[in-house]
Amino acid sequence: MARIAIVATTDLVSDQRVHRTAFTLSMQHSVVAYGRWLPLTTQKPQRGYSVRLLRMIFGKGFLFYAEFNLRMFFLLLFSRVDLIYSNDLDTLLACKLASVIRQKPLVFDAHELFSELPELIGRKVPTRIWRALERLLVPRCEHSITVSEGIAGEYKVRYGVAMSVVRNVPFAATRSGDTHEPLTIIYQGALNVGRGLERLIESMVHLPSYTLLIAGEGDLSIALRKLVGELDLHGRVHFLGRLPLEMLAEQTARASLGVSLEEDLGLNYRFALPNKLFDYIQLRVPVLVSNLPDMKSLVDTFDVGLVSEAKNAHELALDIEEAFNNTARFNKWIINTEKAAQQLCWETESLAMLSVVERALKGKD
Repeated sequence: MARIAIVATTDLVSDQRVHRTAFTLSMQHSVVAYGRWLPLTTQKPQRGYSVRLLRMIFGKGFLFYAEFNLRMFFLLLFSRVDLIYSNDLDTLLACKLASVIRQKPLVFDAHELFSELPELIGRKVPTRIWRALERLLVPRCEHSITVSEGIAGEYKVRYGVAMSVVRNVPFAATRSGDTHEPLTIIYQGALNVGRGLERLIESMVHLPSYTLLIAGEGDLSIALRKLVGELDLHGRVHFLGRLPLEMLAEQTARASLGVSLEEDLGLNYRFALPNKLFDYIQLRVPVLVSNLPDMKSLVDTFDVGLVSEAKNAHELALDIEEAFNNTARFNKWIINTEKAAQQLCWETESLAMLSVVERALKGKD
Protein backbone atom coordinates (compact mmCIF):
# COMPACT_ATOMS: atom_id res chain seq x y z
CA MET A 1 0.00 0.00 0.00
CA ALA A 2 1.54 3.28 -1.15
CA ARG A 3 1.33 6.64 0.62
CA ILE A 4 -0.07 9.22 -1.82
CA ALA A 5 -0.18 13.01 -1.38
CA ILE A 6 -2.83 14.73 -3.52
CA VAL A 7 -2.32 18.48 -3.89
CA ALA A 8 -4.85 21.11 -5.05
CA THR A 9 -5.35 24.82 -4.42
CA THR A 10 -9.07 24.29 -3.77
CA ASP A 11 -10.78 23.86 -0.39
CA LEU A 12 -11.90 20.27 -1.17
CA VAL A 13 -15.41 20.93 0.18
CA SER A 14 -16.90 21.13 -3.31
CA ASP A 15 -14.04 19.96 -5.56
CA GLN A 16 -15.58 16.84 -7.06
CA ARG A 17 -12.62 15.87 -9.23
CA VAL A 18 -10.17 15.80 -6.34
CA HIS A 19 -12.66 13.98 -4.10
CA ARG A 20 -13.29 11.24 -6.64
CA THR A 21 -9.58 10.78 -7.26
CA ALA A 22 -8.69 10.68 -3.56
CA PHE A 23 -11.58 8.42 -2.61
CA THR A 24 -10.80 5.92 -5.37
CA LEU A 25 -7.10 5.81 -4.57
CA SER A 26 -7.89 5.40 -0.86
CA MET A 27 -9.46 2.02 -1.67
CA GLN A 28 -5.95 0.67 -2.28
CA HIS A 29 -3.57 3.22 -0.78
CA SER A 30 -3.08 5.62 2.12
CA VAL A 31 -4.15 9.06 0.86
CA VAL A 32 -3.72 12.60 2.20
CA ALA A 33 -5.42 15.37 0.20
CA TYR A 34 -4.01 18.89 0.62
CA GLY A 35 -6.09 21.96 -0.21
CA ARG A 36 -6.83 25.43 1.13
CA TRP A 37 -9.12 26.84 3.80
CA LEU A 38 -11.34 29.55 2.33
CA PRO A 39 -13.29 32.25 4.23
CA LEU A 40 -16.50 30.32 3.40
CA THR A 41 -15.11 27.06 4.77
CA THR A 42 -16.84 26.28 8.07
CA GLN A 43 -15.28 22.90 8.78
CA LYS A 44 -12.90 20.40 7.26
CA PRO A 45 -14.76 17.91 5.06
CA GLN A 46 -15.00 14.39 6.44
CA ARG A 47 -13.99 11.91 3.77
CA GLY A 48 -12.75 8.33 3.57
CA TYR A 49 -9.19 9.72 3.43
CA SER A 50 -7.15 12.32 5.30
CA VAL A 51 -7.74 16.00 4.45
CA ARG A 52 -5.43 18.92 5.28
CA LEU A 53 -6.50 22.47 4.49
CA LEU A 54 -3.90 25.22 4.55
CA ARG A 55 -4.91 28.58 6.03
CA MET A 56 -3.28 31.06 3.67
CA ILE A 57 -2.00 34.54 4.45
CA PHE A 58 -2.64 35.73 0.90
CA GLY A 59 -6.01 35.06 -0.78
CA LYS A 60 -5.24 35.41 -4.48
CA GLY A 61 -2.76 36.45 -7.12
CA PHE A 62 0.98 35.92 -7.31
CA LEU A 63 1.54 36.02 -3.57
CA PHE A 64 -1.08 33.34 -2.98
CA TYR A 65 0.44 30.96 -5.53
CA ALA A 66 3.95 31.67 -4.27
CA GLU A 67 2.91 31.05 -0.64
CA PHE A 68 0.97 27.89 -1.45
CA ASN A 69 3.74 26.34 -3.52
CA LEU A 70 6.43 27.23 -1.00
CA ARG A 71 4.49 25.74 1.90
CA MET A 72 3.53 22.63 -0.07
CA PHE A 73 7.13 22.12 -1.17
CA PHE A 74 8.32 21.92 2.43
CA LEU A 75 5.34 19.79 3.48
CA LEU A 76 6.10 17.31 0.70
CA LEU A 77 9.80 17.46 1.39
CA PHE A 78 9.36 16.24 4.96
CA SER A 79 6.26 14.04 4.63
CA ARG A 80 6.19 10.28 4.31
CA VAL A 81 5.07 9.88 0.72
CA ASP A 82 5.54 7.37 -2.09
CA LEU A 83 3.76 9.29 -4.86
CA ILE A 84 2.80 12.93 -5.39
CA TYR A 85 -0.40 13.71 -7.30
CA SER A 86 -0.49 17.30 -8.59
CA ASN A 87 -3.81 18.84 -9.60
CA ASP A 88 -3.35 21.61 -12.17
CA LEU A 89 -0.44 23.81 -13.12
CA ASP A 90 -0.84 26.03 -10.05
CA THR A 91 0.45 23.19 -7.80
CA LEU A 92 2.96 21.65 -10.20
CA LEU A 93 6.07 23.66 -9.30
CA ALA A 94 6.07 22.54 -5.66
CA CYS A 95 5.09 18.99 -6.55
CA LYS A 96 7.70 18.58 -9.29
CA LEU A 97 10.54 20.02 -7.19
CA ALA A 98 9.64 17.78 -4.24
CA SER A 99 9.36 14.72 -6.48
CA VAL A 100 12.80 15.35 -7.99
CA ILE A 101 14.52 15.95 -4.64
CA ARG A 102 12.74 13.05 -2.93
CA GLN A 103 13.04 10.87 -6.06
CA LYS A 104 9.37 10.01 -5.83
CA PRO A 105 7.03 9.52 -8.81
CA LEU A 106 4.69 12.32 -9.84
CA VAL A 107 1.30 12.25 -11.56
CA PHE A 108 0.10 15.51 -13.11
CA ASP A 109 -3.69 15.93 -13.52
CA ALA A 110 -4.51 18.97 -15.69
CA HIS A 111 -8.11 20.01 -15.07
CA GLU A 112 -7.62 23.08 -17.24
CA LEU A 113 -5.45 24.42 -20.02
CA PHE A 114 -4.24 26.74 -17.30
CA SER A 115 -2.28 29.25 -19.39
CA GLU A 116 -5.46 29.87 -21.42
CA LEU A 117 -7.79 30.69 -18.52
CA PRO A 118 -10.21 33.56 -19.33
CA GLU A 119 -9.03 35.35 -16.18
CA LEU A 120 -5.63 35.77 -17.87
CA ILE A 121 -6.96 37.48 -21.00
CA GLY A 122 -5.33 40.90 -21.37
CA ARG A 123 -2.92 40.28 -18.47
CA LYS A 124 0.43 39.91 -20.22
CA VAL A 125 2.74 39.40 -17.25
CA PRO A 126 0.74 36.66 -15.46
CA THR A 127 0.14 34.92 -18.80
CA ARG A 128 3.85 34.89 -19.59
CA ILE A 129 4.67 33.49 -16.15
CA TRP A 130 2.13 30.64 -16.41
CA ARG A 131 3.22 29.80 -19.96
CA ALA A 132 6.85 29.76 -18.88
CA LEU A 133 6.01 27.38 -16.03
CA GLU A 134 3.98 25.26 -18.43
CA ARG A 135 6.88 25.02 -20.90
CA LEU A 136 9.31 24.22 -18.10
CA LEU A 137 7.28 21.66 -16.17
CA VAL A 138 4.66 19.90 -18.31
CA PRO A 139 7.10 18.22 -20.74
CA ARG A 140 8.96 16.83 -17.72
CA CYS A 141 5.89 15.03 -16.37
CA GLU A 142 6.17 11.38 -17.37
CA HIS A 143 2.73 10.46 -16.06
CA SER A 144 0.00 12.94 -16.93
CA ILE A 145 -3.80 13.09 -17.21
CA THR A 146 -6.28 15.66 -18.48
CA VAL A 147 -10.05 16.02 -18.73
CA SER A 148 -10.83 16.25 -22.45
CA GLU A 149 -9.55 15.18 -25.85
CA GLY A 150 -9.27 18.83 -26.87
CA ILE A 151 -6.89 19.74 -24.02
CA ALA A 152 -4.93 16.52 -24.52
CA GLY A 153 -4.54 17.37 -28.21
CA GLU A 154 -3.34 20.89 -27.44
CA TYR A 155 -0.69 19.66 -24.99
CA LYS A 156 0.41 17.12 -27.60
CA VAL A 157 0.86 19.87 -30.19
CA ARG A 158 2.65 22.20 -27.79
CA TYR A 159 4.99 19.83 -26.00
CA GLY A 160 4.69 16.39 -27.58
CA VAL A 161 3.18 15.09 -24.34
CA ALA A 162 0.75 12.17 -24.61
CA MET A 163 -1.81 12.63 -21.81
CA SER A 164 -4.36 10.06 -20.73
CA VAL A 165 -7.92 11.42 -20.86
CA VAL A 166 -9.96 10.94 -17.69
CA ARG A 167 -13.19 12.89 -18.00
CA ASN A 168 -14.89 14.65 -15.09
CA VAL A 169 -17.66 12.09 -14.76
CA PRO A 170 -19.40 11.49 -11.40
CA PHE A 171 -20.01 8.32 -9.45
CA ALA A 172 -22.95 6.31 -10.76
CA ALA A 173 -26.23 7.49 -9.25
CA THR A 174 -29.71 6.05 -9.15
CA ARG A 175 -32.89 8.08 -8.97
CA SER A 176 -35.82 7.24 -6.71
CA GLY A 177 -38.80 8.53 -8.64
CA ASP A 178 -39.15 11.75 -10.60
CA THR A 179 -37.98 14.73 -8.55
CA HIS A 180 -37.74 17.16 -11.47
CA GLU A 181 -39.57 20.43 -10.95
CA PRO A 182 -41.23 21.70 -14.17
CA LEU A 183 -39.56 24.63 -15.97
CA THR A 184 -36.67 24.67 -13.49
CA ILE A 185 -33.19 25.34 -14.82
CA ILE A 186 -29.93 24.85 -12.92
CA TYR A 187 -26.40 26.12 -13.27
CA GLN A 188 -23.82 24.55 -10.99
CA GLY A 189 -20.17 25.56 -10.78
CA ALA A 190 -17.96 28.57 -10.25
CA LEU A 191 -19.49 32.01 -10.76
CA ASN A 192 -16.61 33.29 -12.86
CA VAL A 193 -16.07 35.20 -16.08
CA GLY A 194 -16.84 33.41 -19.32
CA ARG A 195 -19.53 31.06 -17.96
CA GLY A 196 -22.42 32.83 -19.73
CA LEU A 197 -24.03 33.68 -16.40
CA GLU A 198 -25.00 37.27 -17.11
CA ARG A 199 -26.73 36.19 -20.33
CA LEU A 200 -28.44 33.32 -18.52
CA ILE A 201 -29.83 35.59 -15.80
CA GLU A 202 -30.95 38.20 -18.35
CA SER A 203 -32.74 35.47 -20.34
CA MET A 204 -35.06 34.96 -17.36
CA VAL A 205 -36.65 38.34 -18.12
CA HIS A 206 -38.07 36.69 -21.25
CA LEU A 207 -39.09 33.50 -19.40
CA PRO A 208 -41.65 34.59 -16.78
CA SER A 209 -42.81 31.03 -16.01
CA TYR A 210 -39.32 29.63 -15.37
CA THR A 211 -37.13 29.28 -12.28
CA LEU A 212 -33.32 29.41 -12.27
CA LEU A 213 -31.17 27.79 -9.58
CA ILE A 214 -27.53 28.88 -9.31
CA ALA A 215 -25.32 26.64 -7.19
CA GLY A 216 -21.81 27.95 -6.55
CA GLU A 217 -19.79 31.04 -5.73
CA GLY A 218 -16.96 32.89 -7.42
CA ASP A 219 -15.52 36.18 -8.58
CA LEU A 220 -18.89 37.32 -9.98
CA SER A 221 -21.00 36.40 -6.94
CA ILE A 222 -21.71 39.98 -5.87
CA ALA A 223 -22.18 41.33 -9.40
CA LEU A 224 -24.62 38.57 -10.35
CA ARG A 225 -26.73 39.07 -7.25
CA LYS A 226 -26.81 42.78 -8.01
CA LEU A 227 -27.94 42.02 -11.57
CA VAL A 228 -30.79 39.86 -10.28
CA GLY A 229 -31.91 42.76 -8.09
CA GLU A 230 -31.71 45.27 -10.94
CA LEU A 231 -33.84 43.01 -13.14
CA ASP A 232 -36.30 42.33 -10.29
CA LEU A 233 -35.84 38.56 -10.56
CA HIS A 234 -35.47 37.71 -6.85
CA GLY A 235 -38.53 35.47 -6.88
CA ARG A 236 -37.33 33.35 -9.80
CA VAL A 237 -33.52 33.33 -9.63
CA HIS A 238 -32.23 31.60 -6.51
CA PHE A 239 -28.59 31.57 -5.38
CA LEU A 240 -27.94 28.34 -3.48
CA GLY A 241 -24.34 29.17 -2.55
CA ARG A 242 -21.41 26.75 -2.44
CA LEU A 243 -22.90 23.39 -1.48
CA PRO A 244 -21.31 20.20 -0.15
CA LEU A 245 -21.30 17.44 -2.75
CA GLU A 246 -24.30 15.57 -1.32
CA MET A 247 -26.51 18.67 -1.14
CA LEU A 248 -25.45 19.73 -4.63
CA ALA A 249 -26.74 16.45 -6.07
CA GLU A 250 -30.08 16.96 -4.29
CA GLN A 251 -30.49 20.42 -5.78
CA THR A 252 -29.45 19.35 -9.26
CA ALA A 253 -32.01 16.53 -9.18
CA ARG A 254 -34.75 19.16 -8.72
CA ALA A 255 -34.07 20.69 -12.12
CA SER A 256 -35.55 19.81 -15.49
CA LEU A 257 -32.71 21.34 -17.54
CA GLY A 258 -29.02 21.84 -16.74
CA VAL A 259 -26.99 24.53 -18.48
CA SER A 260 -23.30 24.77 -19.34
CA LEU A 261 -22.82 27.96 -21.34
CA GLU A 262 -19.06 28.52 -21.41
CA GLU A 263 -17.99 31.23 -23.84
CA ASP A 264 -15.23 30.83 -26.41
CA LEU A 265 -12.73 32.91 -24.44
CA GLY A 266 -9.50 31.15 -25.28
CA LEU A 267 -8.57 27.51 -25.71
CA ASN A 268 -9.32 26.50 -22.13
CA TYR A 269 -13.05 27.10 -22.53
CA ARG A 270 -13.09 26.02 -26.17
CA PHE A 271 -11.99 22.54 -25.10
CA ALA A 272 -14.06 22.52 -21.90
CA LEU A 273 -15.84 19.37 -20.77
CA PRO A 274 -17.05 20.49 -17.32
CA ASN A 275 -18.03 18.49 -14.22
CA LYS A 276 -21.52 19.91 -14.29
CA LEU A 277 -22.35 18.53 -17.72
CA PHE A 278 -21.73 14.96 -16.53
CA ASP A 279 -23.45 15.66 -13.19
CA TYR A 280 -26.60 16.71 -15.01
CA ILE A 281 -26.59 13.60 -17.18
CA GLN A 282 -25.92 11.28 -14.23
CA LEU A 283 -28.98 12.71 -12.48
CA ARG A 284 -31.04 12.29 -15.66
CA VAL A 285 -31.32 16.02 -16.35
CA PRO A 286 -31.22 17.00 -20.06
CA VAL A 287 -28.74 19.74 -20.94
CA LEU A 288 -28.34 22.98 -22.85
CA VAL A 289 -24.73 23.67 -23.83
CA SER A 290 -22.60 26.10 -25.80
CA ASN A 291 -21.58 25.24 -29.34
CA LEU A 292 -18.01 24.31 -28.32
CA PRO A 293 -16.33 21.20 -29.80
CA ASP A 294 -16.06 18.75 -26.91
CA MET A 295 -19.39 19.65 -25.30
CA LYS A 296 -21.21 19.55 -28.64
CA SER A 297 -19.66 16.19 -29.46
CA LEU A 298 -20.82 14.70 -26.16
CA VAL A 299 -24.39 16.03 -26.45
CA ASP A 300 -24.70 14.94 -30.08
CA THR A 301 -23.23 11.49 -29.41
CA PHE A 302 -25.69 10.67 -26.64
CA ASP A 303 -28.56 12.94 -27.80
CA VAL A 304 -29.22 14.31 -24.32
CA GLY A 305 -30.01 17.94 -25.01
CA LEU A 306 -29.67 21.03 -27.16
CA VAL A 307 -26.59 22.86 -28.45
CA SER A 308 -27.13 26.61 -28.30
CA GLU A 309 -25.59 29.23 -30.58
CA ALA A 310 -27.38 32.09 -28.82
CA LYS A 311 -25.48 35.37 -28.90
CA ASN A 312 -27.72 37.29 -26.50
CA ALA A 313 -30.27 36.81 -23.71
CA HIS A 314 -33.30 36.86 -26.01
CA GLU A 315 -31.88 34.17 -28.30
CA LEU A 316 -30.95 32.08 -25.26
CA ALA A 317 -34.50 32.36 -23.92
CA LEU A 318 -35.81 31.11 -27.26
CA ASP A 319 -33.44 28.12 -27.09
CA ILE A 320 -34.60 27.30 -23.56
CA GLU A 321 -38.23 27.46 -24.65
CA GLU A 322 -37.43 25.29 -27.68
CA ALA A 323 -35.86 22.68 -25.40
CA PHE A 324 -39.00 22.44 -23.26
CA ASN A 325 -41.69 22.92 -25.91
CA ASN A 326 -40.92 19.81 -27.97
CA THR A 327 -42.27 17.34 -25.40
CA ALA A 328 -41.57 14.19 -27.41
CA ARG A 329 -37.95 15.17 -27.98
CA PHE A 330 -37.51 16.25 -24.37
CA ASN A 331 -38.78 12.90 -23.11
CA LYS A 332 -36.38 11.17 -25.50
CA TRP A 333 -33.52 13.18 -24.00
CA ILE A 334 -34.49 11.98 -20.53
CA ILE A 335 -34.50 8.36 -21.72
CA ASN A 336 -31.11 8.90 -23.36
CA THR A 337 -29.61 10.35 -20.16
CA GLU A 338 -30.41 7.01 -18.52
CA LYS A 339 -28.41 5.20 -21.18
CA ALA A 340 -25.58 7.75 -21.14
CA ALA A 341 -25.35 7.67 -17.33
CA GLN A 342 -24.46 3.99 -17.45
CA GLN A 343 -21.38 4.77 -19.56
CA LEU A 344 -20.41 8.16 -18.16
CA CYS A 345 -19.65 7.13 -14.59
CA TRP A 346 -16.52 7.33 -12.48
CA GLU A 347 -16.51 3.61 -11.72
CA THR A 348 -15.56 3.04 -15.37
CA GLU A 349 -13.65 6.25 -16.09
CA SER A 350 -11.39 5.92 -13.04
CA LEU A 351 -9.76 2.78 -14.43
CA ALA A 352 -7.62 4.97 -16.71
CA MET A 353 -6.53 7.11 -13.74
CA LEU A 354 -5.67 4.03 -11.67
CA SER A 355 -3.62 2.67 -14.56
CA VAL A 356 -1.55 5.87 -14.74
CA VAL A 357 -0.97 5.83 -10.96
CA GLU A 358 0.08 2.17 -10.93
CA ARG A 359 2.51 2.74 -13.82
CA ALA A 360 4.01 5.67 -11.94
CA LEU A 361 4.42 3.61 -8.75
CA LYS A 362 6.10 0.86 -10.72
CA GLY A 363 8.39 3.32 -12.48
CA LYS A 364 7.04 2.61 -15.97
CA ASP A 365 6.52 5.21 -18.69
